[in-house]
This record gives sequence, C-alpha cells and structure tokens, in this order.
Amino acid sequence: MQVKLTVTAGPHTGREFVFDRHDTFLVGRSKDAHFQLSYDDPYFSRRHFLMEVNPPRVRVVDLNSRNGIVVNGQKVRTAELNDSDELQAGNTVFRVGVVQPTDPDDQPTLGPPTAKATPRTLPETTDHVSCSPIPGYKLAAEIGRGSMGVVYRASRDSDREPVAVKVIAPAAGVLQRDIDLFLREARIMAELDHRHIVRYLDSGESDGFLYLVMELVDGPDLRQRVKDRGPLDIRAGVRLTINILDGLTHAHAKGFVHRDVKPSNVLLDGPKKRRMAKLADFGLARAYDTCNLSGLTMQGEVGGTPAFMAPEQVTHYRDVKPAADQYSAAATLYYLLTGQFVRDFVSDTNAQLVQIIIDSAAPIRAHRPEISDNLAEVIHKALAREPEDRYPDVPAFRNALRQFA
Repeated sequence: MQVKLTVTAGPHTGREFVFDRHDTFLVGRSKDAHFQLSYDDPYFSRRHFLMEVNPPRVRVVDLNSRNGIVVNGQKVRTAELNDSDELQAGNTVFRVGVVQPTDPDDQPTLGPPTAKATPRTLPETTDHVSCSPIPGYKLAAEIGRGSMGVVYRASRDSDREPVAVKVIAPAAGVLQRDIDLFLREARIMAELDHRHIVRYLDSGESDGFLYLVMELVDGPDLRQRVKDRGPLDIRAGVRLTINILDGLTHAHAKGFVHRDVKPSNVLLDGPKKRRMAKLADFGLARAYDTCNLSGLTMQGEVGGTPAFMAPEQVTHYRDVKPAADQYSAAATLYYLLTGQFVRDFVSDTNAQLVQIIIDSAAPIRAHRPEISDNLAEVIHKALAREPEDRYPDVPAFRNALRQFA
C-alpha cells in the first residue's frame, strides 16, 4: 500500500511524493525540508508543516506557521487525511491519494492479533508456566511492559538459564514478509557485544506472536529508579551516562543507531554500590517501524519516547544518525539529575512534536542550581537543536563528561 502526495496547484504543480512505509515529510523554506519552497511561494514559513505517513494513515501538523494550513477548505492545526483530501499551504495545494496494492503478495494477511491484543500476564506457578507459548522457554512473571510488547522473566529449557523474553503482538494485517524482515533485523543485534548493552540471545515466531530472548538484568530501569527515589547524585548520574555513551560508542562504530535512548531503556546491573548501566532494546525501534509491525504513528505519551527524541528524529524519521542518540543520552542525563524533561511539555501530543522541533531545552540549573555552569554547558551542547551544534560524536560528549564523574 502507498500514499501519494501530488501538487495540484502552485509553482510546483505536477510534483509527486510517494510513501510506502512509515515516514515523516517536512515542508517549508528551511534547508532540511523534504520539499523546500523558496520565495516562489512567499506564504510559506521556514518550517511550515509536518506530515506523518504510515500507509494508509496520514496526519498533518501545522508547525506554528505564519499563514497556517487548510484541509478541504477549513483552516486546521492538525488533521487526519484520507484519500482525495486536499491540503493547502500558501499558494500550493496537495492532493492525497491512497494506492491499494495490486500484487496478491502485498495484500494484508489476517493472521496475527491486533496491536492492542498484547499478551496476557502469565502466572508464576509451575503448572501454568509449563504451558508457555514460546518454544524452548518457560515464562514466569511479567517484569516490564511498553509500546512494543511485554517482557517476562523466563528460563531456557536447555540449561535452565534465567533470561528475559520480550513478546510482541504485531498489528492486524501485517505481511509475513514484514515479520520475517523484523526477525532478520533483530538477529543483527547479536553483533553487539559490550558490557553496557543488554545481550541478544534468540528470537522467533510462535502462535502469532514474535519473541526476543535477551540477557536477564535484575536491576530496575532508570525511569523507575528516579520515580522511586528522586533525582540521582550528580556524580552517579554522570557516571551512568558515561556507561550509556560507552555502549553507544561500540554500537556506532559498527554502524548501529539505537533511536530510542531513554531512562526506561537503561537497566541497572550489578551490586548496589557498583551498579552500572546497560542499554536495552538496541535497534528494536528501527526494526519495529521498518517492518510496519506497529500499525501506529510515532506519537506516544509524554514520558515515553517523544520526551527524549532529538528534533531531527521527528522531522527526518527514517534518516536517524548517531547525533540523535547523543541528544537522547543528554536528555536522559537531564532527567536523571532533575527528575524533569528537557521541556515543559503540554498535554496535546501533536503540540509536543511542535515543541520538540521548535523549542530549546529549558536551562537545567533552573531545576537544580547546584549543577555547575561547566556541567550545564556540556549537557546543553549535546542538547542543541541542530546536530552540527552538538559534539562531533558520542566519544567527544563522553570525554567532556568525564571530569564530572
């Protein structure tokens, strides 16, 4: 299935843009716009609107532009677009077209359950655990739940080794080839072998569910740690962030970008006085969306992914580079030291995306004055809105932090 965006009026009449998977599309006069209009249409703002596409779904969000956007004759701030809808900005008019697949192999299947039908929590008693739906593993207690699925403590049948198993329920209508692609993407994670990255062990498909088997890390995630006990000691927060950056340095050297660094994806491991951080779910966000398993858009609740996303990850969703991981690691450190997000997010999810693109991070010392000016400067450099204004790479950010650990 495809979404086709055709310019039907204005100086670029006849241009077409085609989307066959989850993506974003930025329109305006800025150099990073996917469709850049200069002064041939003078009513466009620098960043005028953002369109998010996940065929057949299309959403448009006005980015606080000077002249706004109009959908089917009505001025709006945000709208869901359907086949044949018209969107006008300035003198330019776009028509939305949803192209249905003609190849039988591209027709959606009915097999997997819907994305909302996440696996139930399985009881811990031995009698029930023996009925585990994952071959080769016995599931026990649920230990985590997120947008992609449910994580269980489990044991491996072959050696009774304790492991963590993430069970994922794909959206209805997902093609088998997309499921196969997801599993291939997941297996690539086996190339990552680092003490600050949760190890991938196994993956597969069973009874309509996908599963990923990972190293079991007993400690809490950093979001839960801050929620339970408040912000961390400054030196401890910096030290754990350096752990995160060590893991990212290893992954970036191998060509991997995490895309979803946030406190809930960082687990604490080891004795209490010597705990270290381990990054979880490496590469899963990319694999999940690349393979169209979610059936959903990128928006989520505040406190989830959006609060830690780099601006370019919103505007250029499919072209995420290591600089975005640097930003997210800095946003994570900001949260660890203050218990606050880098922005005072409003409740509306569309407005949150606009805030991420347009607003700078709030001064960290306004939340915690004892943070030194020098440390605040380091953190805010990594939080710069433009990637070129951040550190040249993750190792440079890590080195700048070392003096505060």
